[in-house]
Amino acid sequence: MSADLATDHVNGNGTEEPMETMETMETMATVTRSEHFQALLDAGLSQKVAEKLDELYVAGLVAHSDLDERALEALKEFNEDGALQVLVQFKESDLSHVQNKSAFLCGVMKTYRQREKQGTKVSPASKGPDEARIRELLDRTGYTLDVTTGQRKYGGPPPDAVYAGPQPTVGTEIFVGKIPRDLFEDELVPLFEKAGPIWDLRLMMDPLNRSHILDRSHHVPDVRQVPHIRQVPPGPRC
Repeated sequence: MSADLATDHVNGNGTEEPMETMETMETMATVTRSEHFQALLDAGLSQKVAEKLDELYVAGLVAHSDLDERALEALKEFNEDGALQVLVQFKESDLSHVQNKSAFLCGVMKTYRQREKQGTKVSPASKGPDEARIRELLDRTGYTLDVTTGQRKYGGPPPDAVYAGPQPTVGTEIFVGKIPRDLFEDELVPLFEKAGPIWDLRLMMDPLNRSHILDRSHHVPDVRQVPHIRQVPPGPRC
């Protein structure tokens, strides 16, 4: 057999077909699709967008039942390139504590449109929190963490073992501005615990300019015990 025939395939018509083509066909044949892939196509998503979203299904990052009709309809309003970029942003987001993934996806789409209008480059998601340290914090305190595109809410209410009284009244909140983008609950909660037991801590997640945090205590907190943000151990901040 010649060297050419060793690298090429002869099809039924007697003509040679490059092995690269055969490998591509074999790769396509082995792509795993979820049982909901056809439903995405039936919903009106383009082939490429449906494939990208289905990849998230297969990877277990989101389930078809997590996304309602509203989210899919909103995704269809984007051109194909825009929809694919939205799904990349969604995939790269930290979905570990996201309770409503459909609303979260809608939030990603809203942010994408805002950046387009402002002419801001849609860049990959910034470095997220250290999930191992977040889990260690939640295990220690027993608090919950709910993540949306607008904020990360720690507690509210806290576990009964910590506090089972009425919701805090006016005068029990601490507002702190100019929070660095790479600070999360694992570093912030220990700081605010010094001011008193935490009812909830809301870290605002404005993708364009995250800037503040709101902490509520069970009683009027002693803000003197909260070190200024500049006292946080030095490191790269953005």
